[in-house]
Amino acid sequence: MPAPTSRTNQRAATPDKGLATGLPKRGLVAEALSREILGGKYSVGDLLPSEPDLSQRFGVSRHTVRSALQTLQRLGLVSSHQGVGTQVQATRLVSRYSHSFSSAEDLLQYATATSVRLLDRREVEVDAGMALKFGCKRGEHWWRVRTVRTDPASRAVVSYSEIHIPLAFGAILDEAARGREPIFALIERHFQETIQEIQQEIACVAPLSSEEAAHLKVSRNSPGMEITRRYIGHNGRVLEVARSVHPGKTFRYSMRVQLRHGSGT
Repeated sequence: MPAPTSRTNQRAATPDKGLATGLPKRGLVAEALSREILGGKYSVGDLLPSEPDLSQRFGVSRHTVRSALQTLQRLGLVSSHQGVGTQVQATRLVSRYSHSFSSAEDLLQYATATSVRLLDRREVEVDAGMALKFGCKRGEHWWRVRTVRTDPASRAVVSYSEIHIPLAFGAILDEAARGREPIFALIERHFQETIQEIQQEIACVAPLSSEEAAHLKVSRNSPGMEITRRYIGHNGRVLEVARSVHPGKTFRYSMRVQLRHGSGT
């Protein structure tokens, strides 16, 4: 006869009433835990249950639990300490989002961990300034795709983006609108291209344009952080140019640089 705790765990693994069932599993776990923290079940300094316990409770893998806890860390609700566990550090939500980048895989994780909404797409003619940025000829035609990304756990807007790709890659846009896979990954998969290099520029935008502020849900005079990435393929061909604007007060960006030292240096 199964133990009573087994039945209890099965009930706990069912998403709580009112949760957004369209979220990925890690989003559901993060939302359930954040509700408990914000609702007073835990106090500052309390430890959350261990990853194995949470995995059993929600009926998900430990990897999913770990990803959900990372979301709570980005929100500033918990902190993780090796050998101690996950500790509650705030019981009030301050909407922040932190993104770490050290590889193309981190960009893939960022894309799958956030929810994307397609605003529009249209064919544009490349002017002189765009040609310099895109590494192409003036007068060429490219696709422009505009999107807004949000954090599933907090519902906070993470970014407003304008993405440009050569007209020949337009066949992937329907799939990009339906799924979470980023456009550069779809280009690689469908057109046998390989991203050889990602060039990135970060700049301050002050103030944001009225359109950018409206999409980011901040005031017109707010500052923003602009990240422009150029995805370079074989022979230096530019496969995508993506410009994203993030809320300056609630978005944090970190980068890890690994140095290689030769012997004797």
